[in-house]
Amino acid sequence: MNLNPKPLRHIDLHSSAGRLEALYRDLQDPAGVAVICHPHPLGGGTLHNKVVFRAARGFENANFATLRFNFRGAGASAGKHDEGEGEQDDVTAAIEWAKKKHPGKKLIVGGFSFGGWVASRVACEMPEVNAIFLIGTPINKYDFGYLRHCDRPILFLHGTEDEHGSVEKLEQLVPQVRNAESVIVTGADHFFTKQLDAVDETIRTWAEEVTASS
Repeated sequence: MNLNPKPLRHIDLHSSAGRLEALYRDLQDPAGVAVICHPHPLGGGTLHNKVVFRAARGFENANFATLRFNFRGAGASAGKHDEGEGEQDDVTAAIEWAKKKHPGKKLIVGGFSFGGWVASRVACEMPEVNAIFLIGTPINKYDFGYLRHCDRPILFLHGTEDEHGSVEKLEQLVPQVRNAESVIVTGADHFFTKQLDAVDETIRTWAEEVTASS
């Protein structure tokens, strides 16, 4: 657990949509940096989402600096929602910022729900990303077949009662993804209601494994 977190800082990212609102937390000597993307903005998703906040805390406890941001059109970010297409530029902008800030450090990228879908599509194409995570994968809505071509370690964190992602469908996908592991939380819904502790704990343990495996 990191005992020296620095204060959370508001920063600006610059994407094709314009200025994006972001929150960044540095640590004294981080093992790496994690970029964490939020759920669907049209469903009220922002960087302040509870699952996103808990994921950030898990990474910080594993000694990772964290960057979370609002996609175009969410919160104070410029632009308008683009169905997950333009949002890929937003993820790229966040990754570029994180790389400049922490050159040569481990880089983990992912997100919750819609954020995991957008983030993983970008991260799979960027060799400098060391590992990818998807929390509450919305497999009922989007096609995740592209993950079969992704060779980075991938964590799926999922609840058995997830209303946006059938756990059966997810369990069919995972064995087809080269470096995937899944943590299934019994009884958890999409938002991990009353089971949020599972989010920070799982992320912390996994991030420590990613660090150790280098």
